Amino acid sequence: MESVKEKRNFAVIAAGGLGTRRADWSRYLPKEYFPVSGRPGIVLLLEEVARLGDVRAVMVHHPYYTTFAAWASRVLNMPDTYDRLASTGTPPRRRPEVALDLIPQSGPYSDITSVLNADDHLNSPEHLYVLYSDNLYPGACPLSLLREHETAVFARPYVRAEAAHRGVLICDRDHAVGLVEKPDASTSQELESRYGRANLALLEGRARADRNFLDFLHTYRHPAGEPKLSLAIAAYARTAPVRVLRSDTPVTDLGAPPPAEG
Repeated sequence: MESVKEKRNFAVIAAGGLGTRRADWSRYLPKEYFPVSGRPGIVLLLEEVARLGDVRAVMVHHPYYTTFAAWASRVLNMPDTYDRLASTGTPPRRRPEVALDLIPQSGPYSDITSVLNADDHLNSPEHLYVLYSDNLYPGACPLSLLREHETAVFARPYVRAEAAHRGVLICDRDHAVGLVEKPDASTSQELESRYGRANLALLEGRARADRNFLDFLHTYRHPAGEPKLSLAIAAYARTAPVRVLRSDTPVTDLGAPPPAEG
């Protein structure tokens, strides 16, 4: 008989930053709660997670938001409480498939720290879906593309104009073989000339980590001391398969500054 651990999915929402690009809002409200089409972004994230089925999720937040998170944990795990108290008449809104824990990030600030904190909190699950809290994909479910693979990343087609702000994956067909973090214009041209645009992709904010990669992550040390998950994925891809799933679905960046007023 399949164990509960094997049936259940596990996920981490990496939300360890302070949203400094949006300090006008973020000093009062974590960016994952910013409104998107009239609803907090975190609700859309949880709806995406819920489409996996039975999920135990951990959101790793910056310690600055600990008091806020204590309230948010109750709201997000019991979303019909407000309607019951306010007698709004709204049908109950529950997500029984998703059990969510909110924990403060412990250790040096980085997305790797968030993943490792969640891995420890969840007692070393066999896999872990990774969601960056400031990236939303309206009308799409990137996690569903990743679910049939062991360690895999979500990516979008390469566009030179966006490369300077992203991790650029170097691919051999549908597997990653390297990554260049935020290349400048001359480096982007060199990558295009060497590998061809079809073999490049832009790393996005979703991934699936199997147990082998998670164990690797616990021991990973970047030579320059930079603890970025993208660089760890590139290092792992040198000796183990990392699948790249591409899609051109639109992305909403909750941390992006608002457009300048004309």
